[in-house]
Amino acid sequence: MIIPAPAILRLVAATLIPAALLYAVTPQFRPLLLFVPLLVGMVALADLLILFRYRNRLTVTAPPRLSLVCGRAGQLGITIQASNQAGFDLQVGLALPAGFVSPFRETRLKLAKGGDAVCLDWSLTGTKRGRFQVMQCSLRVASPFRLWQLQIRHTISTELRVYPNLRAERRRLASLFLERNDRQLQAQRQRGQGREFDRLRQYQTGDSLGDIHWKATAKRRQLITKEYQIERTQEVYLLIDSSRLSGRPVPTAEGGSEPFLEQAVRTALILGSVAQRQGDLFGVAAFGSRVQGFVRAKTGKTHFGHCRDLLYTVQPGEDNPSFAELATFMAARLRRRALLIFIAPLDEPALAEDFVRAIRILSRHLICVAMPQPPTAAPLFSTATLQSNDELYRHLAGHLTWHQLRELQQSLRLQGVRLMLVKDERLSADLVSHYLDVKRKQLL
Repeated sequence: MIIPAPAILRLVAATLIPAALLYAVTPQFRPLLLFVPLLVGMVALADLLILFRYRNRLTVTAPPRLSLVCGRAGQLGITIQASNQAGFDLQVGLALPAGFVSPFRETRLKLAKGGDAVCLDWSLTGTKRGRFQVMQCSLRVASPFRLWQLQIRHTISTELRVYPNLRAERRRLASLFLERNDRQLQAQRQRGQGREFDRLRQYQTGDSLGDIHWKATAKRRQLITKEYQIERTQEVYLLIDSSRLSGRPVPTAEGGSEPFLEQAVRTALILGSVAQRQGDLFGVAAFGSRVQGFVRAKTGKTHFGHCRDLLYTVQPGEDNPSFAELATFMAARLRRRALLIFIAPLDEPALAEDFVRAIRILSRHLICVAMPQPPTAAPLFSTATLQSNDELYRHLAGHLTWHQLRELQQSLRLQGVRLMLVKDERLSADLVSHYLDVKRKQLL
């Protein structure tokens, strides 16, 4: 696309306007002044024709994928090369998707003579996690006399992956365990009998009769005892609800608010790193009305990347969660007893009933449920004196919610399920504490 530059207006103002005035006051120079518009037009046309030679001689390349961390600046490397031998000035603009900020909208650079490529590091910051696409890069070239500008759009198709920022969660988690003087974030030796079979040995005085292996005893004609060891690799799964309730805002440490799903995703990755440090296997699943993604429990840096790739694209939906489908899905894929941590709001009675019925399918596993505590859920008259009827009705609704959650806790406790009501941003810290308590007490 050809764009007239401001310089062409200045050229017209400096030549044609004075020529028109002289044409009016000096009749003897009129034949000569008639060549001024023709000369200006020839100069503008020649400048425009020279500009057209840059149309197909500029190439733009960019990496197919760029990984960023939410809230932290990154750089997108753009390479621009001209096939001609002449140097010229260039103006570069990048069409960033919504959710990205950059310190500048465009930049200027100079292509040197000789056709050497120029590398441009474009600084950008992602403000929300997810997968995005940068489709176009615009180049604007000025003509030699600066009378025209040629704007060219190149397709680069770069995928931007914005991962959750875990720095604040790690800092909050570290400060919590430093205050408690707790060293359990490091893998420690555990004591106890354990549940995992190790080997057979001869019976010794004091061994339990329940540990005798009767088939081996009959075969060898002497008492043989089964010996157990502590499970070295336990499976931990974090199951994240990404339905409509996961999009409800919760307060942040900065004084703002964000969807609860953001905290759930960060908590999953934090708990995964802690589980790997403890030597356990870690897996994740995201679900709404159906199971959106599942990563089987493993360990290692590559596996952590797979979990992160699944979770960073999860967004709040508009449907209700299907706990029955998730429970059936997990029961068919888990071969051994595992720790299942659900992050799902259950303050709606209908959803709570569905969860209580569906959780029976996973009764052989150790289950924990974490949900944000509703800000108004509190016993009636537990706060200051009420000043109006509106406050009374609001606190009465909060009392009913609090009572319903207490009944849900008792109902789940009878099934061996723990319901944790998390306040503010303590989700990751509370779940890591619960996981370490499970490890210490050898509940798996």
